[in-house]
Amino acid sequence: MTNETSKVLTLVFTDLADSTALKSAHGDQAVDDLMTRHREHVSRLSEECAGRVIDWAGDGCFLTFDTSSAGVMFALRLQQAHADDSDLPSVRIGIHLGEVTEKDSPNNSTYVKGLAVDVAARVQGLAKPGQVLMSSAVYNSAKQRMGVDSLGQPILWQLHGLYDLKGFDHPIEIGEAGIEGVASFVAPPASEKARPAPQRQALPQLRHRIPIAAGSLIVLGALFTCAAWLSGLYPRAVSNVDDMTRTTSRPANVGQFDGRPAIAVLPFDNLSTDPEQAFFADGLADDLITRLASWRAFPVIARNSSFQYRGGDLDLKRVGAELSARYLVEGSVRRLGDRIRVTAQLIDAESAEHVWAESYDRAIEDVFALQDEIGSTIAASLVGDLTRAEGERARQQGTESLQAWSLYQLGLQHSDRFTAEDSIEAARLFERAAELDPRFATALARLALEKWVMMVGDGQAATDEHLDDARAIARRALELDPRDPVAHAAMGAVYLAAGDPKNAIDATRKAVDLNPSMPNAWIWFGWAQLLAGDPEACIVATERAQKLDPQGPMVWIYDSLALANWETGRYAAALEAGRRLVAVQPTYLTGYLYIAMSEVSLGNIEEAQAAIVEGLRVRPDLSINLMQNYLAVSRPEIDEQRNAALRTAGLE
Repeated sequence: MTNETSKVLTLVFTDLADSTALKSAHGDQAVDDLMTRHREHVSRLSEECAGRVIDWAGDGCFLTFDTSSAGVMFALRLQQAHADDSDLPSVRIGIHLGEVTEKDSPNNSTYVKGLAVDVAARVQGLAKPGQVLMSSAVYNSAKQRMGVDSLGQPILWQLHGLYDLKGFDHPIEIGEAGIEGVASFVAPPASEKARPAPQRQALPQLRHRIPIAAGSLIVLGALFTCAAWLSGLYPRAVSNVDDMTRTTSRPANVGQFDGRPAIAVLPFDNLSTDPEQAFFADGLADDLITRLASWRAFPVIARNSSFQYRGGDLDLKRVGAELSARYLVEGSVRRLGDRIRVTAQLIDAESAEHVWAESYDRAIEDVFALQDEIGSTIAASLVGDLTRAEGERARQQGTESLQAWSLYQLGLQHSDRFTAEDSIEAARLFERAAELDPRFATALARLALEKWVMMVGDGQAATDEHLDDARAIARRALELDPRDPVAHAAMGAVYLAAGDPKNAIDATRKAVDLNPSMPNAWIWFGWAQLLAGDPEACIVATERAQKLDPQGPMVWIYDSLALANWETGRYAAALEAGRRLVAVQPTYLTGYLYIAMSEVSLGNIEEAQAAIVEGLRVRPDLSINLMQNYLAVSRPEIDEQRNAALRTAGLE
């Protein structure tokens, strides 16, 4: 009887360069000796990096690792081992991260299959002798976790761009890691099986879109993609934007929270013998943020801001001041087989003194109960009079499936990158997580939001069929867990898409009530207010989001503030927000329009015309009619005022 499971793994393929030519030059016996030494290196290093050899095929090897950093560490150490042994031929290595099916065979071996395996093999085929190539999913994850101390010498990183792989529908972004003086860092050449693809752009900004034929509101689509900006992956700048990017891209200190102490959870350190169980440790800390945020008694700083403080000897007083957080949570994770040890400590940032510290040893299947236990302990330490009802309110339905949870976490990583390809992959992973655990409400809610991103990402009006699909998924999430804030936000998105701002306000207000520390819930709530005709309320809600994520990506903050301030006649503030918007996202089209509109309103016609020129650089077919689809807010007086300003700036 075989056991078949679905897992998210890092997949590594290795291959010796020119082994056939070596046999011709030196004979089979000499090459067999080299092969034996090579295999000894692979076996030793894979064991030291907690990997598994799945299959040997001639001079090639297929391995799996639980984390991207472990797979890259193995690859770099193997690269170095071959560089140190002049007799060994160079090794080519390819790495990819994805979902696979793992099956135990009767002979006690393990069989791994899936599309991700084929992608990893194809990436390896692109590598030149001595190269370690990887997909962007591996590159982004491993680079974040691996510093100079990981290998004892500098690790260099370089992205080579998108490649169309034969047999695959979507291009793959290829990156390289290597040791200085060993790696070549040469972009893979075009071949029959792979060729460079046109570089992708960020998804078009999707806000304020109205199907004109229907004459009803379809929604500012970027409203529903706020979550996708949490990691701040932005395209490179376009030319000639110096005048528009002269402001800084970060806000000043945004102040405190009405006298209430805020808390920030820093990324947990990984102490596992498996090289950097980074994915697991980050997931625990991220989930803890979500659970703490559901306690209404205190604000919780967003993950995107607090996770910038990773590793090293941190100045906790400075961290607390920069995040406007009175309390900090630090921790570590050590995973050994089926056991896990988590340490957590609560620190008063003003004094740098420990409020409490605790260590937990659990079986891995108890990890979700452990998250509840840590969250409840921290909350009780901060607020002594929290009621039992408040504690129950903080308990989310969540999932007890570790695999579903892992897929969900991986989906969030893709969603954060805000590209069309990553959005498709995020939706697939959220859907797969919901299939593994049909009661995983948050995964369904994220799926509904991601489906909205995909349906409007091509600039076309959403069809009734698309809306019905997103609505059904959001409703299912709410049925499973009526207290899930993401589910209420997803339903708010559907209401906005259907031209119903009143119900959208109710739904997004419920999301804010359930999780007052969720920045994008405040953003969605603010945009619903704007669409209902209350830009002042939009500004208040957006500034609240800014407080909760003071060092996060500011695209959605500046977009909200630019349009809302312009509508209220605060043209200087709108201009400042527009400039900040193009500073952090130079290909974000509406940023140039906000600048142009504000400059016209301030009487600066030449500056407004320059902004339109830059907008045309980003999108040559930019026009009033096109912008009507992007910026219309179903209030004729606003549309007329905006379009008049854009015509004055030279837009036809």
